[in-house]
Amino acid sequence: MLLMTSCGGTKEVVMVAPPIEEEMLDTLVVTAPPITKEEQEDPIAQVLPPYNPSATRYMDLLHTTLDLRFDWNNQWVIGTANIEMTPVFYPQSSVELDAKGFDINRISKGAKELKYAYDGIKLMIFLDRTYTRGEKVNLIIDYIAKPNEGPEGGSAAITSDKGLFFINPLGEDPNKPMQIWTQGETENNSRWYPTFDKPNERMSQQISMTVDDKYSTLSNGELISSIRNADGTRTDTWKQDKPHAPYLTMVAVGEYAVVKEEVEGLEYLYYVEEPYRPYAKTIFNHTPEMIDFFSKKLAYEYPWDKYAQVIARDYVSGAMENTGAVVFGEFVQKTGRELIDNDNDYIVAHELFHHWFGDLVTCESWANLTLQEGFANYSEYLWFEYKYGRDRADKHRMSEMQGYLMSAQNQGTHPLIWYDHPNKELMFDAHSYNKGGLVLHMLRNLVGDDAFWASLNKYLRDNEFTAVEVDELRMAFEDVTGMDLQWFFDQWYLSAGHPILEIKYEYIAEERKQLIHVDQVQNDEDHLPVYRLETEIALYDKKGNATFYPATMDTRNTTFEIENIDQPSVVVYDGHNDLLAVVNQARSTEENLALLKYSDNYIDKLKAANALKRSPLFETVLENMLNEPHEDFRELAVEYINLRKQPDQKERVESILDSDPHSSVRNAALNSLLKTDYASVKPKLVNILTGNDAYSLAATALKAMKRNNDPDLMNYVGDYEKVNYPAIVSIVADIYSSSGNGKYLGFFEDRLESVSLFAMFNFYNKYFDLLKLQSEERQIEAAMKLKEIALSGGNMFRKFVATSTINKLEDRYSSPGQEVMKIKLRKILDEIINQETDEQLQSRYRSF
Repeated sequence: MLLMTSCGGTKEVVMVAPPIEEEMLDTLVVTAPPITKEEQEDPIAQVLPPYNPSATRYMDLLHTTLDLRFDWNNQWVIGTANIEMTPVFYPQSSVELDAKGFDINRISKGAKELKYAYDGIKLMIFLDRTYTRGEKVNLIIDYIAKPNEGPEGGSAAITSDKGLFFINPLGEDPNKPMQIWTQGETENNSRWYPTFDKPNERMSQQISMTVDDKYSTLSNGELISSIRNADGTRTDTWKQDKPHAPYLTMVAVGEYAVVKEEVEGLEYLYYVEEPYRPYAKTIFNHTPEMIDFFSKKLAYEYPWDKYAQVIARDYVSGAMENTGAVVFGEFVQKTGRELIDNDNDYIVAHELFHHWFGDLVTCESWANLTLQEGFANYSEYLWFEYKYGRDRADKHRMSEMQGYLMSAQNQGTHPLIWYDHPNKELMFDAHSYNKGGLVLHMLRNLVGDDAFWASLNKYLRDNEFTAVEVDELRMAFEDVTGMDLQWFFDQWYLSAGHPILEIKYEYIAEERKQLIHVDQVQNDEDHLPVYRLETEIALYDKKGNATFYPATMDTRNTTFEIENIDQPSVVVYDGHNDLLAVVNQARSTEENLALLKYSDNYIDKLKAANALKRSPLFETVLENMLNEPHEDFRELAVEYINLRKQPDQKERVESILDSDPHSSVRNAALNSLLKTDYASVKPKLVNILTGNDAYSLAATALKAMKRNNDPDLMNYVGDYEKVNYPAIVSIVADIYSSSGNGKYLGFFEDRLESVSLFAMFNFYNKYFDLLKLQSEERQIEAAMKLKEIALSGGNMFRKFVATSTINKLEDRYSSPGQEVMKIKLRKILDEIINQETDEQLQSRYRSF
């Protein structure tokens, strides 16, 4: 028995030492490690852990040419693919392609037809002879792809794996344009064209699409020809000579307004719906400036032919970095009032940065996804820092940190490079994205700005147009800096978790010494037991001057000593808030006041302000807060003012409502005023509702009128019926639902298929609240409409909430005498459940 003691207490460890087994192999002795008692009882411990390798490449895909037509009625893709390839190394007499749910009409090489075997997922083609390395093979495949048929899967991040989507294909919905668009990531482009559908493959491409002349088209590369045909169709051909991964191939077809501009020789295309034409450049604001910024920082010019951005209705994700042709969900499509203090910069920057990290250099397996998403995530911070200053950047990074920590708490931790992931779709989480960006921020601070950008340039230059794994990134940084960074990558990329720190500050006056006690208290099941942390300690003296001291920690418990100093007003471990860590520390009111007064760090100041806002001492910093450059501090200050107790401040709050440059501060002022006399505030509500203020203010005005039972409410609410801003949609739905009047069902039913995901759940709940008050006949009519949505090829969450609404209607009919209505609704529900092919939805419907 061995006793081990530590600061954490005493732990008893029992070692069972079985006989060592040896086997002689010539002069080599192989010694098996001892098998512990736990391993003897757990057979899983005696096998290798799961590992998801990059795909083995037998053939090197060189070029793909596609000739496509679209059958809107059947939702089919009628295609001819000409695929050029060569053996990677070993001779090959057959080729296995990914082709999911196709009808194969003919496969040939030149004029010679080839034999093949096809199971609906993999297409095995038997070549006319054996080909060796360097010999090119050209295969021609005539096919019909049926992405809307067969089983459908998806994930929380990408809700459908159909690959290609027909939107409103028969034109039956007057509120929705007819569109076709694709979503290839992860391995779903093989639902509409045959390919090697793996991220470590690359090809150049040429795609021709024959469509009705009324439609616009988009694909990767340049539009090299557009030919009008005698039958009223048009054939557009897009060509990209530089190779990229097959999942980045895209096509889009639809009724679009296309706004173009050229900046410094690069063409920019903005595809939006016609009503949004005037706002197109503002929707995708700063795109040319972003390309210039990133190109200069990376010392690597934007590498592709053009930059296009297109809006997709019923999109199954947020946005997708298809090379030179980015797809966005309709939530980024906004009018001028929606865009006030509500820009799309973060998502535009994210998808743009992928054109270096993801498109130019691509992860070789999905386990390495953070090499794409972590960089794209961090680009949001980099852009905010450059364009708006560090306050907005740090606010964004704090939000990303909270997102990761919440995910880690609720769903557990795993390494950033997650080779044993149970499903590639699970890689799209707050680790690959949020944590990946947070780790890059620490790496940047570790090596310094110049070295960071120089290392990224080397990484891109060394690996351009290839697939990579995390070691390439590490070696680029090591080659540039001369540092051994294996510890950093082992700790942050190849291990799970993050440090949890308990901080205590102690000043010893007689020795003029400041002590900073830092304890790592994280458990070693979800985290490493000890992290090496490189940061700085900030000391603010009584005059507010800050001094920063380097602080390296590589043990579980460390005390830092700073000698020969007067007592500081406040001390901050991790003085710039750069670490990815949970930091627990207590501060006195005086320390928070000092931090708020002296620090220029957004995160420190915001924490101090929130800690002080319930203290009467907040009054002493109120004036400074109201003049802070960042709106969050002005908003906090306005929220602190209690006009019932401080009526003398009403004029000032009114002035803030009228003149503050940011709508969130003006909204805080409006809410403050609404706690006083409603009648005196009503003229301001009317001005907001009839003016051009941000929709966030209009939503607050409508809520206030409803809350106060204002008889004039209905004179204004109709003007906001067609607004898509989520807060407006929610309050209009609430007003109409609360009326109980069935005439407003049309408002809901016109938007059931188009309401944004951000407002959708509340919207459907309000629809149900109104619907349940109507006649049984009207409820059945509505249930049939909801069934159409549930069985459509639309968003998984929309299908679920439509079905859930029918289920809630059925649940209401449980009393004697209501059996007929219950049976009718049950029949509709069963039709949905029996026809659903998505596994996630099938699982959810089992409780219905």
